[in-house]
Amino acid sequence: MFRNLFLMGVAFLVLIFSSQVEAADVKIDYGNSKVFSKADMDFCIEVIKKQLEENGCTLHSVTYVGDEKSNSKENIKYMNSLAEGNNFKKKFSKCLFLKTDFLSPKDPKDGKVTAWRYDTEYKDYGWYFGFYEVDGEWKLLTFGY
Repeated sequence: MFRNLFLMGVAFLVLIFSSQVEAADVKIDYGNSKVFSKADMDFCIEVIKKQLEENGCTLHSVTYVGDEKSNSKENIKYMNSLAEGNNFKKKFSKCLFLKTDFLSPKDPKDGKVTAWRYDTEYKDYGWYFGFYEVDGEWKLLTFGY
């Protein structure tokens, strides 16, 4: 019985510690969207995290810029203008725009060149995702300032 209580206590502490580390690592501001769900944003945030991690960057925060700025007619038109260059048909119906703050890697990772200056803090770095009607998925079409 003591062993079971001990194991449950350890599991509880691991659960608490891991959730606190996750929350402390990246600050996420979902805003108050009437257009996009948290699941939509979480999918796009995971793409950003993967992209930055693969390039040795440290993500600090992600911010949703708001429905009016994100899903504007101009941004949807912009997504469709990028379609052909990204091997897509012009079938993007929504644009989800997120901004991030992150630190680029201190030096080349395995000699890999990145798009960012080394050991630099980037603020309000934009990520444009288009909702692709053909397969019903979010596609990262472009990022940067």
